[in-house]
Amino acid sequence: MSKLIYFKRYLYIIDRLRSRPCNFAELQEYVIRKLENEDIDTNFEYAIRTFERDKKDILTLFGISIEYNRKGKTYNIDEEEIEDQSVTRMIDAFSIHHALQEGNKLSPSVFLEKRKSLGTEHIHGIIHVIQNAYILKFTHKKHWEDSITQREVKPIAIKESQQRWYLIALDKKDEKIKTFGLDRISNLFITDTKFKPVPYNVEKAFQHAFGVETYETEVKIVLEFSWQQGNYIKSFPLHESQCILEDNEDRVLIEIYIHPTNDIIMELLKYGSNVKVVSPISLQNEMKNRILGMTKLYQ
Repeated sequence: MSKLIYFKRYLYIIDRLRSRPCNFAELQEYVIRKLENEDIDTNFEYAIRTFERDKKDILTLFGISIEYNRKGKTYNIDEEEIEDQSVTRMIDAFSIHHALQEGNKLSPSVFLEKRKSLGTEHIHGIIHVIQNAYILKFTHKKHWEDSITQREVKPIAIKESQQRWYLIALDKKDEKIKTFGLDRISNLFITDTKFKPVPYNVEKAFQHAFGVETYETEVKIVLEFSWQQGNYIKSFPLHESQCILEDNEDRVLIEIYIHPTNDIIMELLKYGSNVKVVSPISLQNEMKNRILGMTKLYQ
C-alpha cells in the first residue's frame, strides 16, 4: 500500500472524528467506504490493531490525539486542542475537496469564489527551496512602482493573508528580512546554492500582525461594533488576541493587540458605520482622515 493511501486514510479518520464521536465499527465502515469511492483497493482487513497504529501515526504527523471514551465506547477528537493552524487549514481543505467529490461535479448547489489569488503556482517550488535551504532568484514588481527588480534571497517561510500568499525571505542585497507577494513574482529560478538557516522566528515576528505589515509598534486597540456586526466578529474574530470587553443588545466592545498598520485600517473601513475606533486616538484620527478623503471623492 502506497504512502499516499496511508495519508488519505489518516485524513479520513480525522475528518470523521472531527464531526462527531463514533465507535470503531462506524469508523471502520466510513474509512473503507471512502477509500472504495476513490477506487482504492480495500482488500485488507481494517482491524482495530491497524487503527491503533494509525492513531500513533496521526499523533506523530499532525499532533492530533484521538481519545477513547470508555463509557460511550467511542473515539473523538477535541478540535480546540489542535494547536497547529496549518494542520487545521489542511484538514479543512481536505474535507471540502471530498465533500465536492461526493457530488461528482460542481453542481448548482456549490458556488466557489471566482476571484482567486495569483502566484500560487510558485508555492510548491518555494516550499521545496525552504525545506532544502537553496538560494532563490526571481523578478519582482511592487504594486506601487513600475520598476522591475531582480532578487536573490534566502527563503524562510510562506504566509497566507486575505487570500493572498507571501514569501518571507532574507534579501541578499541588504541582508534584511522582507515580504514578497507571490502575485508580484515571476521568472522563479531555484539555484543549487545552499545557505545556512536564517535565525528568524516567523510566528513571533507576525504574532501581532493583521495581514503581513509590522512597521508600527503593536498597541491595544478597542473597537465598538453594532450588535449585528458584533455577532459576526464574535463568530469570526479579527485576530487571535481578540477578547470581548462588553456584549449587550446595543453594542459589542472588543480589544485586540496588533500593529496599527494599513492592513487593519482597510479592514475596519469595510465595516462602515458598524464600527467605531474607541482607542487609541492616533488610530481614531487616521480613520477620520481616511473617511474625509473618501467623502471628498463624492463631493
